Amino acid sequence: MSTEPPKDPRYPYASQPYPPPPGQPGPYAQYPPYPAQQPTNGKAIGSLVTGIVSLVVPFVGIVTGPVAVVLAVKARGEIRQTGQRGDGMAITGLVTGILGCIGYAIFLVLLIVGLAVGD
Repeated sequence: MSTEPPKDPRYPYASQPYPPPPGQPGPYAQYPPYPAQQPTNGKAIGSLVTGIVSLVVPFVGIVTGPVAVVLAVKARGEIRQTGQRGDGMAITGLVTGILGCIGYAIFLVLLIVGLAVGD
């Protein structure tokens, strides 16, 4: 018993594909599938977010700046070992975390000097 569907006798060649015209290439070969991408490192994302928060949100950068720096250093180490994505995020988190720390350190120095001179 055949597994093909019954053919309509009025159209005997209906199930056959058209051949390519002479001199034309045949059907196209399929592209190979895309390789699976490595996931983005979570610590790199956390570093980026906390670094940006340290610059944008007032008085929170005292805490989130150092957190961003620590997360960025750990993320870069993991990225080198595992080949994950997110190195650019980790570097951005490192830079923004350092800038947040420096900015709030300058702010605290100016605040202390201002309070000392104001008396």
